[in-house]
Amino acid sequence: MRCWFVLTLTALAAAVACKRDTTPVPVPSPVAPASITENYTGTLFVLGSNLHSFQVKILGEVDVTLTSVITVPVDADPTATPPVIAVPATPLTVPLTLTVGQPTLTTIGVQCSDLKQVVTAPGSKPQLTGQALAGSYCVSISDPENSLPSAVTYTITVNHS
Repeated sequence: MRCWFVLTLTALAAAVACKRDTTPVPVPSPVAPASITENYTGTLFVLGSNLHSFQVKILGEVDVTLTSVITVPVDADPTATPPVIAVPATPLTVPLTLTVGQPTLTTIGVQCSDLKQVVTAPGSKPQLTGQALAGSYCVSISDPENSLPSAVTYTITVNHS
């Protein structure tokens, strides 16, 4: 009986030793904090889309902020037919689509592939955050839902490494 117990204990110890996971544990790469700030501005038309490219130098944090959306002002022109009434620039809080991706050549031109996307109103805090390997990236702003009342100017801030 004692021999049986020792034999069973030895078999269990061997089984436990064989089940040990020998898969190597990956060593995490350090992620650099965002150290480069780029501001992009442009005019976005109703149902339009604009793209801006940026270069990430090393693996690091990427933060994208849609900081402002303002209607394009219109100057008065009373001599026009019909007369044009002045319209001042007005800040808007309509949600627009903000996309981070990689520039991709398509039959209709360069598009921004969709790595990460959000529908957002302008604000002071990043609406898209993440990490990126070194390489070429783009940020796109669009109005696919026809949310804009008229053309707007916008500012997008991209912080990256």
